[in-house]
Amino acid sequence: MKLSVIVVSYNVKGYLGLCLDSALVAMDRLGEGQSELIVFDNASSDGSAEWVSLNYPQVQVMESEENLGFSAGNNAAIRASKGEWVLLLNPDTVVPEDTFVEVLARAESDGRIGAIGVPMYDGAGQWLPESKRGMPTPWASFCRLSGLWRLAPKSPALNRYYAGHVAPDETAEVEVLSGAFMWMRRKALDQVGLLDESFFMYGEDIDLSIRILNGGWVNQYFSGAPIVHFKGESTKKGSLSYVRIFHGAMRIFSEKHFAGGQALAMRWMIRVGIQLRAIAAFVQGRVRRHALQVLDALMAMVMGVGGVRLHAVWSGLEHPWGATWLVAGLASLASVLAGHWFGMRDRPFVPLRTLVGGAASGVVFVLLYALLPESLRVSRLSVGVVAVFMGLMPWGLRMLLVSLRPSRFRWRSGRPQVGVLCQDHRKEDIRKWVQSAYGSVLDLNDLKGGASSWSRSAVLEVALCDAGLGGTAVLNAIMQSKNVGLDMRVIPEKMWVALGGNRRESAPDALMSWGADGLGRVERRRAKRRVDVAWSLWILVVGPGRGLHGQEMKRRVAWHVLLGRRTWVGFHEGWEGSDRLPKLSDAVFSVGTGHRMEEESEAKRLDLRYAFDFGWMREVELLMTLRTD
Repeated sequence: MKLSVIVVSYNVKGYLGLCLDSALVAMDRLGEGQSELIVFDNASSDGSAEWVSLNYPQVQVMESEENLGFSAGNNAAIRASKGEWVLLLNPDTVVPEDTFVEVLARAESDGRIGAIGVPMYDGAGQWLPESKRGMPTPWASFCRLSGLWRLAPKSPALNRYYAGHVAPDETAEVEVLSGAFMWMRRKALDQVGLLDESFFMYGEDIDLSIRILNGGWVNQYFSGAPIVHFKGESTKKGSLSYVRIFHGAMRIFSEKHFAGGQALAMRWMIRVGIQLRAIAAFVQGRVRRHALQVLDALMAMVMGVGGVRLHAVWSGLEHPWGATWLVAGLASLASVLAGHWFGMRDRPFVPLRTLVGGAASGVVFVLLYALLPESLRVSRLSVGVVAVFMGLMPWGLRMLLVSLRPSRFRWRSGRPQVGVLCQDHRKEDIRKWVQSAYGSVLDLNDLKGGASSWSRSAVLEVALCDAGLGGTAVLNAIMQSKNVGLDMRVIPEKMWVALGGNRRESAPDALMSWGADGLGRVERRRAKRRVDVAWSLWILVVGPGRGLHGQEMKRRVAWHVLLGRRTWVGFHEGWEGSDRLPKLSDAVFSVGTGHRMEEESEAKRLDLRYAFDFGWMREVELLMTLRTD
């Protein structure tokens, strides 16, 4: 047997299906009986192991009762495998049909090759620099962790960690390969040993690559077989837990491969580099998340100061600077409150929400100003001018952003279309699913001009690629969507979910099977939050009522809901599959009657209806009934 493909999985059922479908097709190209596929499930809680056994009888499934980690899981599967070559493959990858044939030919062409890696592209079509790497010396690790390598990505000095001297489209020998796709000669593994199980996650591929090199073998980066790697879906890169685990892995590596001063320098470099990276990630995340809100607030403040001072110049009246800054602060506060309440900062920008949010910010500003004592007030005319400009400012600001940065900012045109690339026999099913979940369908196969015509469809912002078209089609679709600024998602053959996505502002649930009016959509969750806030304020002012549910509607509970710690109405849960429902805060009452249903089928029916078809009026009616009963 030529090849053993090993996939270690943990709670990524959707992506695992994509991976297995593409890998099995690529294995068929090697010939019958020439390959095997082993899935090692690391105690997943999403039913992955049972699902694979049911849907992929040709796949060997190994289950663990506890999460052993990446290294131990791979080692167990390697010991059970039989192939001359062993491929470690991440579950969030898609391989084109000829990948295994091409890599095998390359591997067998040179007897010195111990391991091979390939170019990897993420769901946004971006080439991943970790496709090839160098020895993580103290300096290389510091440059990587601190981000210095970005200043000169082709420099062998600043970017040794990512082997910057080797171009992405160049085939060359490198020091370190990625464990997401690591093709290894069994003879080399028999000589140097398997993965070091002291690495729970991260670092084990670096350690094994170095040991293969030290064993006299060659690690090669082969540019002729690119794959898709939905980076971060299986391990949630960028999270605090990721930073901690990565730090621990690098510490283990330094203690194992460096001694004396080098080991001390390595630990110091890693510690400083991680701190710098954590600070940079924190600042970048906050800026990216709140930049538009801060910009709106600053513009409103400028409007406040400018309106009052212009009136002072025009009328000859002198307004105290203290009152001027107070007006500016109220304008800024009104902009933040109204913008958040009406979804003015949702992206893509929605024209109606922008107009309504702008008008509401002006009204809120006037109401807040009316609460001021007479001694702190300025001219009513200047206040009116500020309110008018606040109503117009959000629209003008967004028009400017769209014109200056069209790649990051855009308008949403009504109910958008969803482009679809799929097999003929799935067209009707996908069309029905998309229409129920998102919008109308545009068949991209029928557009003349290919991918270049996608960007000319003004209302096209999301596209779906049927994984059944094959790994090559998926890779090409993702690469083409990057060139035209389109958000490309992938639909597995055996599951109705849309995976991937290349727009940073696109939430993971931007296209889900919860319906156009379901709680998977941010605007519906916002409507639910409005009900929570309004009802909590009502309870705080009026009281809980005299019904049987007075205890549940106490003012203390209302405060918890107002602060977002709880929600008034939520799911029953507890039935199989309920873990895939949209995530809500802990509920005070269960949907339907307010009481938790003992019968699982009825609880499931009520939960699914609530998830698919949320109505804020029905929620208010339920709360009013519970308050009076």
